[in-house]
Amino acid sequence: MLLSIKQKLVTAFAAISMSLSLPITAAESDNTRSVEIGAGGNIKLEKPYRTKIEEQFEWHAHTLWESRYVTEGRDNLSGDGLLSASTEFTYEDLSIIPWIANGVGANYTEFNLNVVYGIKLLDNLEAFAGYNFIQSRESGEHGNDNEVSLDLTYFLAKKLHFLASIYHSFDAGGTFAEVAVKKGYLINKALSISVRTVLGFNADYVADGHNGLNHAQLRGNIAYRVMDKLEVYAYSGYSLAINRDRQRYAGDELLRDFGWGGVGVTYRF
Repeated sequence: MLLSIKQKLVTAFAAISMSLSLPITAAESDNTRSVEIGAGGNIKLEKPYRTKIEEQFEWHAHTLWESRYVTEGRDNLSGDGLLSASTEFTYEDLSIIPWIANGVGANYTEFNLNVVYGIKLLDNLEAFAGYNFIQSRESGEHGNDNEVSLDLTYFLAKKLHFLASIYHSFDAGGTFAEVAVKKGYLINKALSISVRTVLGFNADYVADGHNGLNHAQLRGNIAYRVMDKLEVYAYSGYSLAINRDRQRYAGDELLRDFGWGGVGVTYRF
């Protein structure tokens, strides 16, 4: 028997609360920059204070295999995976991030070009304003879009991160927003783990999907630094659909409960 929406939310957030209250078994990460690659090559910066080296030119390359292509709480390729590659050019506060992806088992390709500018608003509060040009092709049909975004990251004593993200699509004429909490741990100098919880809200971004709260996610990441410039990482996550109504909204068909994961490599030049 399917759980009611209320029961599902209680179960999900009980798991989220437990994951964020895990005891600290090692020192928190103060000296490493955790890189997290999102859909479209959206590189999340996870450190409030940059070192002198980080203030100069940086060049990173990333490859990632994912068992599903997940955005806005949706399994976009209906169970097929995604292989992507991106590179991140950063000078001081400006980052340029081209990202290309190809469906694994699906006739799908996508190219994104992200330009992101970061600024420190307060000692523990940073903002990132971005522009993203998107081209996609699925089964011979081409699509283009332009998006703008704003991300806010608040660091609580350098241990707990509160995040908010909002992005607007000019093609769809709609906006999507996410709020998240992230907790990270440094096990040793080479190994780090983190847990992230997310709530997503649709406002005509998924034009044929329902508006309002539409999903919750719990995601765990692990990263291992093989050498000074090379890092391997993996993640697993679970997404919980909220208020799904595929009878009224065709866009809710891909809004489901599912688990997924990925493995990748990051190299710092």
